[in-house]
Amino acid sequence: MTVSPFFGRFIFDSDLNYNNDTIVGLGLGYHLSRDLAVELSYGRIDATRDTPAGRVEGPVDLYRLEGLYHLGGITPCENVVPYLAAGLGLMSFDSKPEGGGRDNDFAADYGVGLKYFVNPDVAFRADIRHVVNFRGEGDTSNHNLLYTFGIALLFGGGEKAAAAEPEAVPAPQPAPAPPADSDGDGVPDSRDACPRTPMGVSVDKNGCPLDSDGDGVYDYLDKCPGTPAGAKVDEGGCPVPEKAEPTQRGTYSFGNIYFDTGKSAIKPDSRPVLDEAVKYMKENPGVRLEIQGHTDNVGSEEFNQKLSDARAEAVRAYMIEKGIAAERLTAKGYSMSVPAAPNDTKEGRAKNRRIEFKPIR
Repeated sequence: MTVSPFFGRFIFDSDLNYNNDTIVGLGLGYHLSRDLAVELSYGRIDATRDTPAGRVEGPVDLYRLEGLYHLGGITPCENVVPYLAAGLGLMSFDSKPEGGGRDNDFAADYGVGLKYFVNPDVAFRADIRHVVNFRGEGDTSNHNLLYTFGIALLFGGGEKAAAAEPEAVPAPQPAPAPPADSDGDGVPDSRDACPRTPMGVSVDKNGCPLDSDGDGVYDYLDKCPGTPAGAKVDEGGCPVPEKAEPTQRGTYSFGNIYFDTGKSAIKPDSRPVLDEAVKYMKENPGVRLEIQGHTDNVGSEEFNQKLSDARAEAVRAYMIEKGIAAERLTAKGYSMSVPAAPNDTKEGRAKNRRIEFKPIR
């Protein structure tokens, strides 16, 4: 909403015989949008004119309803806002001397104006209009000129939008959400070939754990990370012993290890077999083994349990003596509980009396 008191000069068409005089008035405006406003105004002109019947000294009243279109941003100064105006109205004046009645002429006007904002709530303004009043006498019309100066007082923020303010800078858009990375390895799910990598494991560009020695076992699972290229490895990434036979039970047999019947002393002819196991451990320092002792079913279970424990411990002691760290070896007797063959034949019982090695993960 704006309230605009004004004053100025009204220059009459010479056919009206009025003396040009001062106009004072008040306008009330309302902005429909940033650029478009409507304004209703009243102006009073204390003019006189001479007629054949005498001098008419009554005031001229000018009522106008105008549309204003502001041209914000076309001047170098942001505080200066020019605008175009056009409207319709009524021009009322005394028709005869001594108050003998009033004429009311339909009027139209157009023109331009300029506002200078000294602050967001106050602006000085200047206007000029071409005012045409239609006499209704044989389509007679008069052409008048109006120029005014005033001040616009803004209330409620309606017209403040008309000031030539810089275009609002769009608020920055929030950063797009990062692509999903379910396992948190830094490779988005959309191109992660190994989407379930454990947290903290180093990965390659495809999101798969590293396999530095190329043996097919990821580094974080590889017990023997320096395996030579092309070597056959077990599931722990350690080379499969060349001179050992893998079993269906996930163990290795380096060959027969002989003991005296019912005893745990290792016979000398077993040493070449044990030395192969020692050599394997030295070549693969990341390997840990469980030494398993097994027996046949001859004798009591209690006896065979003690015997299998003792034989496994004897092998462990031999390998430690040959330079293998004790913490890399454990010994356990399984008695007759894990037979490799049926115990109902001599040959089967011989197969069951054995030492096997199982990698410890």
